[in-house]
Amino acid sequence: MKSLFKPQWEMATTCILVVCACITTSTVLYRSFVASPTAVGRATDKPVFLKDWKSQLRHGVQFGSPDAAVQLIEFADFECPFCATLHETLRVVRQHHPMQVSVSFMHFPIAGHRFALPAARVAECAGEQGRFEAIYDHLFDEQDSFGLKPWSDYATEAGIPDLAAFEVCIKKADPIPRVEEGERLGAEFDVKGTPTVIINGWKLGHPPAEKELDQMVQRILAGKQPVDGKS
Repeated sequence: MKSLFKPQWEMATTCILVVCACITTSTVLYRSFVASPTAVGRATDKPVFLKDWKSQLRHGVQFGSPDAAVQLIEFADFECPFCATLHETLRVVRQHHPMQVSVSFMHFPIAGHRFALPAARVAECAGEQGRFEAIYDHLFDEQDSFGLKPWSDYATEAGIPDLAAFEVCIKKADPIPRVEEGERLGAEFDVKGTPTVIINGWKLGHPPAEKELDQMVQRILAGKQPVDGKS
């Protein structure tokens, strides 16, 4: 009997392992390549000038000088893969123009993204200890690890000094003021998805690639508008 059922047991075990591997692979692929329809850039949209953009900069978290010649507003969701790509683009362009480019980050978590709102709270809790930009970078860099390691690991890796206070903060369930501001401003500016970029008042129709954004910066520094159009 032992020799009769052993091959069947081994076959069943193999099938289970194959199914588990397929599920894991499908989950990874889904998280890597599939996003909410609202998270996809709309390449056919034309740039639109927003007259009241300067007064709204204070509602975001600003990286760089408030007097920089180039002022970018970034509406983003920490779980959105397209936002992670844009984040790297912004990081490189800021490195190229450290004194001329400033970025104001606006929370705009997508409802279909499970970790978007918790990650926004993590960022705000880090910000209470002066580490917003550090964890902003780290969350996008380690986006694929959402749900696979605790938020405290992100905090440690981002250099947050008081982990006990951080843990208390992320367990709160009350509304996050800066998230509410981002959503309100997104509605006012007709932001339909993430990432959405506004550069010196021009809301772009799609997330710019590095070369494209660098050219816009050069145009502004030369005294021109970042895109062709009328303001």
